[in-house]
Amino acid sequence: MGKNFSKLMAIGLSACIMAASVPAAVRAENGQQEVESGYGQAEVIVSSSAGDRYRQLENLSFKKADAAVYKNYLKVNRNDKRQEFLGVGGAMTESAAYNIAKLSPEKQEEIFDAYFGEEGANYSLTRSSIGSADFSVKQYSYNDTTYPDENLEAFNIQGDRDYIIPALHRILERRPDVKFFAAPWAPPAWMKKSGIRRGQTGTAGLGIIDNSVLPQYYQSYADYFVKYIQAYKEEGIDVYSLSMQNESQNNPKWEAATWTIDQTVDFVSNYLGPTLEKNGLDPELLIWDWDKGNDPMHKDGFIKFNDGVLRNPNARKYIDGIAFHWYAGDIWHEIAGKPMWSEDFYSLDVIREKYPDIDLHATEGCQEKGPWFGSYEPADRYTYDILKDFEHGVKSWIDWNLVLDMDGGPTQGVVNQCHAPVMTDGTSVYYQPSYYVLKQISRTVQPGTVSIGSVSDLDIPKTVVEDKEGNISVLMGNVTDDAINLEVIDEDRSVSVELKPHSITTLKYKNDYTPSDEIVIHDIVSVRPAAATATSYERNPIKNYQAASAIDGTDRTRWASDWKDRESITFELSARSIITGLQINFECGYDAGFEIQVSDDGVNFTTVKSFEKGQNADRLLDIEFKPVIGKYIRMQGLERNNRYGYSIYEAQIAVGK
Repeated sequence: MGKNFSKLMAIGLSACIMAASVPAAVRAENGQQEVESGYGQAEVIVSSSAGDRYRQLENLSFKKADAAVYKNYLKVNRNDKRQEFLGVGGAMTESAAYNIAKLSPEKQEEIFDAYFGEEGANYSLTRSSIGSADFSVKQYSYNDTTYPDENLEAFNIQGDRDYIIPALHRILERRPDVKFFAAPWAPPAWMKKSGIRRGQTGTAGLGIIDNSVLPQYYQSYADYFVKYIQAYKEEGIDVYSLSMQNESQNNPKWEAATWTIDQTVDFVSNYLGPTLEKNGLDPELLIWDWDKGNDPMHKDGFIKFNDGVLRNPNARKYIDGIAFHWYAGDIWHEIAGKPMWSEDFYSLDVIREKYPDIDLHATEGCQEKGPWFGSYEPADRYTYDILKDFEHGVKSWIDWNLVLDMDGGPTQGVVNQCHAPVMTDGTSVYYQPSYYVLKQISRTVQPGTVSIGSVSDLDIPKTVVEDKEGNISVLMGNVTDDAINLEVIDEDRSVSVELKPHSITTLKYKNDYTPSDEIVIHDIVSVRPAAATATSYERNPIKNYQAASAIDGTDRTRWASDWKDRESITFELSARSIITGLQINFECGYDAGFEIQVSDDGVNFTTVKSFEKGQNADRLLDIEFKPVIGKYIRMQGLERNNRYGYSIYEAQIAVGK
């Protein structure tokens, strides 16, 4: 490959030199290239296992991007605006509030400032349980009678007044716009078929004990939610989001209630939704609130359950979103006492594609099976999961307990030790490495910030965020033992970044840079595209005919389309560049009618060269055209000259430097 491409480059350069009279400011210059300047700088913040704790490093300078980069890059796609974020937060469980209350007034203030203060993590979200959970210091509901109290005459929120409500007030002092998420672990015992609030079995997902809510109390339970929201309103606390049930199909040893798809549809459609509406209440109503897995341990699983509920229009009209957790589990990890995490991020994509107006909220995650005091492992897990979730359309991310003691508690009625980003021995406060990771993410992902698309050839957790002032923040994680070096590319500029082992790095820069549309060429080089996509590819059980096979650097593989006329393949450069030509090594389709098109945004393409059916006789085509600025170049098929599809061994792009 490439024996004729040097000729193309020379012809292209000559054409550029002669193009001074061409409109669109095309010009070429001899001699040394001018010193690069004016590309801007980026702030760098790092937290790592090497001891960096939200540490600001020296600014890095952007330079002219090299379109020849096709490995170890991360490219920011400014025009790809995605979900708007609500933010990041943590749960004010009763255990967390209790641990804080035991500290001196000065230490209490320190913790609230560290989490919710403007100079701290600046959390914008918090969550708590409706009634007790495993991380409470006592077991209670808001209607603990020994008999069915269908009219809820004994309803009161006294159990929350000891610790939770005072703690929420102190959060509001620092962050008046904080959004409060609430979820029940279990209703009053008399509403359940089992007659107790606990799940009993202790085996996730197994339905040995029927923990469902009795249908004759559905209306009472809907009224229970209304009274809770109203009571909190009287305390000056607005319930932003109401989850119908924490872990909807889990039967743990602590408080629980289980719901089938049909029971959820019935309760939401005929009781909870209408009752909230009747009382003029409109919290963001969430369902599921369990893991994103689809294995037998999760019974119906994320996809089946949520799709089953949302496809019912009577329930759908009341539901605003899906809540989920990061956990996973199997019998072997349970026996070994080791934590597991779900890798089923595809579940989020499946539901989001089918129900694009449904919001996704990560409402709980923590490192289980011990306190993990001083360990960096929980920090890595937060980095990995949060950034991955944001890349799959998630709007908010809420950690579990804000503060735990040195044993990872307290809990009531069950031993369920967990890690927390802040831990205390009752006197001193210890900020874990995970706190600084969460702080770094939260300070970037504030309410109203927007997710920006990006692509990378590296398998790293990453996400890009644009704030209201137009600043771009690129968050990149490295959860391996080795440093990773890469180029962060934005339009036609790039910056070299090193990701330390076990770290999270934030690269922040202003979005006020405008790439030049002036075409200045000193040389022309042949580059391999960084990525390729196609309208189709031929399915083959043995060979890979996908688009990437046309840019893998070997003629032993190829892209092959379906056997249709108007198929296309699009090649993407790592950086915005001056494109002067394209070389295609065809296997089939070289004699077809097709167009070469260029785009700056991947959406709007301009034809720069056209070929009629039968015009070409050579499989290796060196295609030249007037220089044009862009990031994408497409071979758009028009009419085949035989019954087969288009097939390309390899492609290279000629770019000006």
